[in-house]
Amino acid sequence: MKALVLLSGCGVFDGSEIHESVSTLICLRKNSIDYECTSLNMDMHHVLNHTNGKEINEKRNVLIESSRISRGKITDLSTIDHEKFDCLVIPGGFGVAKNLSSWAFKEIDCTVHPDVKKLILNFFDLKKPILSLCVSPTIVAKSLINKAKDLKLTIGSTQHASEYSISEFQTALRQMDVNTINCSIKEVCVDKKNRVVSAPCYMMEANIDEVFENISLAIIELKKLLQKNPLI
Repeated sequence: MKALVLLSGCGVFDGSEIHESVSTLICLRKNSIDYECTSLNMDMHHVLNHTNGKEINEKRNVLIESSRISRGKITDLSTIDHEKFDCLVIPGGFGVAKNLSSWAFKEIDCTVHPDVKKLILNFFDLKKPILSLCVSPTIVAKSLINKAKDLKLTIGSTQHASEYSISEFQTALRQMDVNTINCSIKEVCVDKKNRVVSAPCYMMEANIDEVFENISLAIIELKKLLQKNPLI
């Protein structure tokens, strides 16, 4: 079994969430799932100083920044052969909403980068499982509008602490015909019909060990879907 891990930079505020990304790679290997990392070869939307959140006047490349997480081993998304992989995993971070899409600025009216949308659709059409973490269910939902029926996703829980407005995210997802499921940091959402798993991770107030356990649970559920996949 082999997963394609889609990264969006390096750093929570302008790229991939590092804790989530590294936890994902560890949990995949602990479940005997090989992986390859990929990303878009393009400029980041912007670069932020992570100590104060202020924008830095410089340009960085999404692929090059993502390679920091993968220790240099990464493939340009435009050259990826999706048929070599059994599942797709998308960690969170604001890079999902700024580099892979324009969700951070336009929400439901956003566009998903064409190569990213095509990738998600390819895995969905082949009934290969998709795991979306943290904020990445937004781009899965946007990509699968008018495609997936009765899609179930979680973006977190309104019943537990979060620094984000989970209710607003849920409202936006419901406008895209998504059945939003309240999940705490100890829970994941499994849509067996559409073969999509999602987990809230840092959408909820959580410590790094809680996020790791949340991702671990999600990948266990991903593996169950893989084991039921007739293509493997």
